[in-house]
Amino acid sequence: MRTDQKYYAINQSPLYMLVMRSKLAKLLATTDAELRRLSKYSDELYRERDLPKKNGDGLRHIENPEYELKKAQYALANLLGRIAPPDYLFCPVKRRCYVTNAAQHRGHRVVQCLDIKKYFPNTTARRVFWFFHKVMKCDRAIAGTLTSIACYKEHLPTGSPLSPILAFFAHIDMWDAVAAICKRHGLTLTVYIDDITVSGNSVPEKIMWEIKQAIHRAGLRYHKEKKYIDYPAEITGVFVDGDRLLPPDCQFQKMRVVGSSLKSDLGTFTANKLRNKLIGLRGQLTQIRIQNQP
Repeated sequence: MRTDQKYYAINQSPLYMLVMRSKLAKLLATTDAELRRLSKYSDELYRERDLPKKNGDGLRHIENPEYELKKAQYALANLLGRIAPPDYLFCPVKRRCYVTNAAQHRGHRVVQCLDIKKYFPNTTARRVFWFFHKVMKCDRAIAGTLTSIACYKEHLPTGSPLSPILAFFAHIDMWDAVAAICKRHGLTLTVYIDDITVSGNSVPEKIMWEIKQAIHRAGLRYHKEKKYIDYPAEITGVFVDGDRLLPPDCQFQKMRVVGSSLKSDLGTFTANKLRNKLIGLRGQLTQIRIQNQP
């Protein structure tokens, strides 16, 4: 699977074999002095808070970086996002989404899903440094600076725009090992941040155990296992029923609630926010219809 997004090989990245701090500062659209400050005091540049989860099930702990640090993280995320992604990675990748992720598993009798448990908090600074120093072959000092900018209290923070793509690269050896297992057995694999989906006409438990062992070897854990056999599978919020994609019932419920709310006497800001939400919900249905077209 490829899009018209312009990518380069990992050894063509401007970060590859980087040795000069001044060049790194330029790449991150900051100054050398500011880069030193951000890396030296990075743990002091966060605010922590708890927000309700979208599904209403408890709270999500957010570690939110201050503006200047977040700006540098955005720049670094953009650089990493230009490295050609593997076909199995669907988020965070431009022009790939949760609908196209689910679409890869159409027509398969068996679908197995599992999540990486606390993916960002369990992606350590040691792993991040390994990626920049050993995979990107950056100078040790540069790799240390990049690790400081990326991490908070020795792990990837939940509120950073950099964490989704860097969590993948920090475990690139694990993901490629999982992909190799699936390819060897003729199975379809997709990865959507921390969601793993494997499908085929048959998915033996011994193969899933190989995948789980690869996850364990990387120092991670899995949970939320689901298995579907000859039954509609819910994959990243979309149902796969044979060769068709179906939106969840809650999608239409959300549209009805938003539409009903718009009939009330609302302020301009709230009304515009609801209209945008309704446009987004309708756009999601359109994506599903497009995927279902022959």
